[in-house]
Amino acid sequence: MLSRIKEFTAVAAIVAASGFVAGDASAQGRITIGTNPQGSLYYTIGGGIAAALQDALERPVTVQPFTGSSVYLPLISAGEVTVGLNSAIDAGGWYTGAETGTELSNLRVLARLWPLRQAYIVRAESGMTEIKDLAGKKTIVDMTALTGVTRVNRATLMAGGLAIEDVDATEVSGLAPGLDALVEGGVDATAAAIGIPLTQQANATIPGGIRYLSLTGENATKEYFDEVLPGVYPLTVQPTPAMPEITEPVVVSAYDIFLTTSAEMSDEEATTILTALYDAFPQLREDYPPLRGGAQDAMAFSSNTVPYHPAAAAFFKDKGLWTEDNDATEASFSE
Repeated sequence: MLSRIKEFTAVAAIVAASGFVAGDASAQGRITIGTNPQGSLYYTIGGGIAAALQDALERPVTVQPFTGSSVYLPLISAGEVTVGLNSAIDAGGWYTGAETGTELSNLRVLARLWPLRQAYIVRAESGMTEIKDLAGKKTIVDMTALTGVTRVNRATLMAGGLAIEDVDATEVSGLAPGLDALVEGGVDATAAAIGIPLTQQANATIPGGIRYLSLTGENATKEYFDEVLPGVYPLTVQPTPAMPEITEPVVVSAYDIFLTTSAEMSDEEATTILTALYDAFPQLREDYPPLRGGAQDAMAFSSNTVPYHPAAAAFFKDKGLWTEDNDATEASFSE
């Protein structure tokens, strides 16, 4: 599997450099998977999914990295990128137009993949341990290419007891520039998914390593997140050898990641891709630890913020995974 990922990494680099147009390749049967940049968790797992789909379907499958999900969500909606890895926050914000003023009403969900865990990150030597410790600190709040991450950053600060004005807020384009600024000492804090290669690299580069700040206080509850940013919830992460930067339990912000597509995708194509993904998921969970938060029987979770593709709904009904909660969530999109 690792050798396959290296192959897809090389292909993705060629694609990015050559200005590959996904729509052109789709006519040849190619499947493209939109992800965040190389080094991100989306890119790593997207590579695994690409390898699994290509093996199962015997069709070319290409990982196509972008600066951020805010760049490729419109391409998914338009059918120019076949599928993409997107959070409930990103997808929902673009589907309703809450972030842009323009609704991407063609967005659809194929499957829930896993819960992503996001946290503010500081140098361990800083002495900061909780979100409230960021008061007065130079903190990256906005990431211009990652509107979903920005929204979670802001909600996390508020859940931790701070107003945006309480920190010295600054912005960058995405995860890598933020972590670079932390490594170089240009900021006191940035945010990213925990345990991804970029955070592991920062942990190894910074003397003394990094620390994820814990959510504490009366607002650090799911009920509070339901008010300010539905789809996010606090989650306690325990120390694990896979993430040596975590030395004691830490409460972070979590939200679900979905495989998204366009309403224009045919039922046949949606079923083909979903069947291959469903069958490959147990092995993908073994190969990629973040996916262990997901499971085959959790792929139809009703935490979606855009509708499921009709073929996906039919697929999960056939598997006995579609619930009354799913019906209620789908009905909410027509209200």
